[in-house]
Amino acid sequence: MKMSIIMILMLIIGVVIGYIATASFYSYALTPRTETMILYHEKTYTSTMTTVSIYTNTLYVTQIYNYTSYVTRVFNNTQTFIVTTVPKIGAGDQMVIAWMLSTCNRSYKDLILRYRGVIDVVSPDWYYLSEDLGVGAYTSRCAEDQSFINDLRSNNISLMPMVVSANADRVRSLITDLSKIYRFANILIDKAKRFGYIGYNIDFEVSLPDNSGDFAYFIDVLSKLMHENNLILTVDVPGKRTEWPSSYTMTYDYEKLGKTSVDAIILMAYDFYEWSGVPKPIAPIWWVKDVVDYALKYIPKEKLVLGIPNYGSIWSSAGSRVKWLLYQDWKDLSSKYGYTTDESVMERKIVLPDGSVAYYVDGEMTFYRALIAVDKKIKGVAVWRLDEGDPSTWRYISIALGKTCS
Repeated sequence: MKMSIIMILMLIIGVVIGYIATASFYSYALTPRTETMILYHEKTYTSTMTTVSIYTNTLYVTQIYNYTSYVTRVFNNTQTFIVTTVPKIGAGDQMVIAWMLSTCNRSYKDLILRYRGVIDVVSPDWYYLSEDLGVGAYTSRCAEDQSFINDLRSNNISLMPMVVSANADRVRSLITDLSKIYRFANILIDKAKRFGYIGYNIDFEVSLPDNSGDFAYFIDVLSKLMHENNLILTVDVPGKRTEWPSSYTMTYDYEKLGKTSVDAIILMAYDFYEWSGVPKPIAPIWWVKDVVDYALKYIPKEKLVLGIPNYGSIWSSAGSRVKWLLYQDWKDLSSKYGYTTDESVMERKIVLPDGSVAYYVDGEMTFYRALIAVDKKIKGVAVWRLDEGDPSTWRYISIALGKTCS
């Protein structure tokens, strides 16, 4: 009996390893207990706990868990199954950043407070690089809202506003002039001291491939100036799994940025761009894993944060984006047409009557992406975005990372 269990385990492990090699579903270590059964059909298990599924072409894995423990049932294509018990996945010590576009809707405050043991840092899109290379505030997004700031502070949640720009000329002018960098830094430092921020998240999304060294230098100088004032700096970079021939991705040199003093480099591992002429998923699970593996060649794992999407898109059959999908959009669409899970990319999918295709990463799908961060032991995850995203995301993130809701 013991020998048969070992043989079955070895078979399953072999299949899993083979799938990892071909960039299929994401797996992690399991500790088996001695229970083996043969099933001749799929069985429905009733439980008060949540059920999550991972699908692949040869394995079907269902995980039933609560916040402290869960059971994993692994089926192979001959219907043999082994029950394994794992007390938790992550160790609970990885950082969780919740990005927000706007903080005006007060209902999202309740979501933040509900998951205050999960969310470590809230990073709202409050600031932008102004025309004079200073710092402008998005008043329409309720930037510097003192009541919001007070609510976070009273619940021990850190605030790290974003500073954004999509203007290449402004960014080039800033990062190539040290005096302007110092002026920019001083404005940020003054605001941080006034409002109690822990630091900033730089989100400059521009195409300046000839200035990749300047950008890394800017991040290094700005980081050191922040540190002198007990503040932190994080920077967002696009995901890539090779030096893709794109002026945008080439602007962000992983190797140069990895050697700077920045506290965290956040991989925006979404908005998948490697296909053309067809509908595209948001962030194929195999691509996300490749992006993390590539980044770890140059960026210390202690600085690497995985950016996870919590939104979707509708694409025409010819591959042009029709619209972005926020949570309510997805709920309306899926209630009307239903949805499937695209097993090849681990995303929700709807093929609409006109031939267009919708992809969406809901809370359950974020779980599998968070597992990559756990397995690679990187600094943490950042989710775009808390407002207008699937609220169940934070429960799934808490389970994946081993965090406890307060």
